[in-house]
Amino acid sequence: MLNAEELKEWIAQNGTGEKERRYINGISYLFTVMNDGWIAIFEVDNGLYIPLIQARDIAHAESWCVMRERPNVPFNIF
Repeated sequence: MLNAEELKEWIAQNGTGEKERRYINGISYLFTVMNDGWIAIFEVDNGLYIPLIQARDIAHAESWCVMRERPNVPFNIF
């Protein structure tokens, strides 16, 4: 997990600076274009940026995010 300052450093080293916020299925995401043209996907939660996966383009990034959703019932992880 990265805070805002760590994310800024990560983008300076690995990205082009192009980024976009998206809200899909009740989850906030940050899409960041990397130096190789791929999209890095971060989940945004309470000011933290959680790296998830990379996608070839915006269409693939969106389709991956559409498949994720938060459970709406209590559950335990063991």
